Amino acid sequence: MNNFNKLNDVIKYIEDNLTNSIDSKKICQILCVNEYTAYRIFNFITGISLTEYIRNRRLSMAGIELINSDIKIIDLAMKYGYDSPISFSRAFKKFHGINPSKVKQNVKYLKNFPPLTFSVDIPFNMELDFRIQKEQKLNFYTISKTCDLPNIKVMAPIFWKETELNNEYKELFNDVTFGIIEYDALFPNPKTATYHIASKNKFNGSSKLTIPASTWAIFKVKNISGEAMSDLSFYVYKNWIPYSGYNIRNIPELEVYYKNHTEWWLPIE
Repeated sequence: MNNFNKLNDVIKYIEDNLTNSIDSKKICQILCVNEYTAYRIFNFITGISLTEYIRNRRLSMAGIELINSDIKIIDLAMKYGYDSPISFSRAFKKFHGINPSKVKQNVKYLKNFPPLTFSVDIPFNMELDFRIQKEQKLNFYTISKTCDLPNIKVMAPIFWKETELNNEYKELFNDVTFGIIEYDALFPNPKTATYHIASKNKFNGSSKLTIPASTWAIFKVKNISGEAMSDLSFYVYKNWIPYSGYNIRNIPELEVYYKNHTEWWLPIE
């Protein structure tokens, strides 16, 4: 059985309810996780937040319906879950680039946002080395960079390289170093994350960061390349979390860089 089936079931549920209320509890039941974890899984695997995906699908379908019928804008707004034609028109213009009242008077292209589908043509199974560990609060000293969430996989390695080349932070790399990803507070639609490069020891220009006590799922990364970390995290979000019985905690996650290997620490409950 393809483990993407649960995500396909989520997409089918959304498609069946684009003009109805979409219940986040139902999505959680399909994925067998809590709300925070469901949103994190969807965002990580698709690169778009669940709320934005639903909004884009509704606006895409509203555009098609507006072209192909004589429905009134106020009725279209209500049908797709907007409180007023004003808020609907504002969202419609932001998505399609044109006011809904102008669609039939204009030859401007509308945007199509098709439903997602998940499939794997080649079976992929990754052997995981992991342990579950409880820790009291963790204290770090960090330098930080705010990243747009979709670009963090690009911005974080650049931040590491710039830091390694800066003689001011030379002492930072004499011991175990940490990468810490701290998502912003705009749940369920975080737009940015703060990426920290950290040490347990105070160093020049650093600020203190405390992470509360937690249980951690700790995964060994097979090699230290950015691609390996990305492959591991993708696999864990897709295949491990929905079947583990754990949920993700809304606290920072850790990358731990030892001299000879790397670990990814995911906070769980």
